[in-house]
Amino acid sequence: MYLTHWLLFFKPFRMWFQKYKIGSIGSNSEIRPYCTIIGTQNVVIGNNVIIPNGTTLCNLPGDKKSFIYIEDDVLLGPNVAIYSSTHNFQNIEIPIKNQGYKTAETRLKKGCWVGINSVILPGVTIGKNSVVGANSVVNIDVPDFAVVAGAPAKIIKYINDPK
Repeated sequence: MYLTHWLLFFKPFRMWFQKYKIGSIGSNSEIRPYCTIIGTQNVVIGNNVIIPNGTTLCNLPGDKKSFIYIEDDVLLGPNVAIYSSTHNFQNIEIPIKNQGYKTAETRLKKGCWVGINSVILPGVTIGKNSVVGANSVVNIDVPDFAVVAGAPAKIIKYINDPK
């Protein structure tokens, strides 16, 4: 554990370690120190992506439907949380922690921007060149070129919309 933590502060070692641990990471992409990634083999990161400090990427390790795809040129603010799994909670007779999980692929399409402290829930797709405002909770798909914000996130406008 200590060696792994120490390696994160030296970029050449960090880049080597990321290529070894992450399912796939593109060129000119990096994961900065102080990120949390659960289910590292279920994370696919495209080219020119920086995963900033405080980011959480959470998959259900070993589940073939629990994947996070971050396409090329995606911009993330600090402390963004992206999930591809969550707890089931339908049965009131069983504690939530014993009800299993719901998993779904989560995708951030090329060129989108997710603002600081935002949460992307399982099964959501953030559209191409879309913007998610700071502190938003996204629980439904975001179309291409849309600007969304709020909890839950709602479409505010479309990019290049004259209104």
